[in-house]
Amino acid sequence: MLRAFFLAVLALMATPVIAQSWYNVEVLIFARDHGSSEEIWPADLQPRYASRSVTIGAPEASEYADPDALSRGAWQPLPEDETVLQYMMERMAGTGDYRQLYHKAWSQPIGDKSDTLPVYLSGGQTLTTGDGNVPELEGTLHFSESRYVHVEPRIWFNTQSNGQRFYVDIDESRRLTGHEVYYFDHPMFGMLVRITR
Repeated sequence: MLRAFFLAVLALMATPVIAQSWYNVEVLIFARDHGSSEEIWPADLQPRYASRSVTIGAPEASEYADPDALSRGAWQPLPEDETVLQYMMERMAGTGDYRQLYHKAWSQPIGDKSDTLPVYLSGGQTLTTGDGNVPELEGTLHFSESRYVHVEPRIWFNTQSNGQRFYVDIDESRRLTGHEVYYFDHPMFGMLVRITR
């Protein structure tokens, strides 16, 4: 029995600990203002996303945020001169077909999925609904890193067609393999994600 105990302790000591790496993240979300769509969307979708999250610009409000990460400036907006996606948005908006809903950049530690907090975001207009005032856009992005960085968006956009309000979502996990801009597509809205070390 003592031998089994020591083997268990040795196994725990040999388990590699995955350190969290720091990344700069930039996210741009936009609506497609091209009128009503011919597609039929489910009318009963409601936002569902992680409640245990951190908000960009107010991370100290989260009881789950790591104090060490907070002291190093995690989840605080980066200066505008450290962003690159705003230029893309300006070109898109110039066509009259797109409208910005959310654009922020920040630094954060990313590690194992269970150790990395999802980031809560909201943007667009404030809408008055039967449930009170709600943001036009809300949801979470959950980054994690094993061999590559992964992102799991749970982004909800409150839109309308033929006079009816409803939610549509981007719920597409993706592996981020380089310093590229990643595009998440939906007929009603889209998202660009850029991540660098």
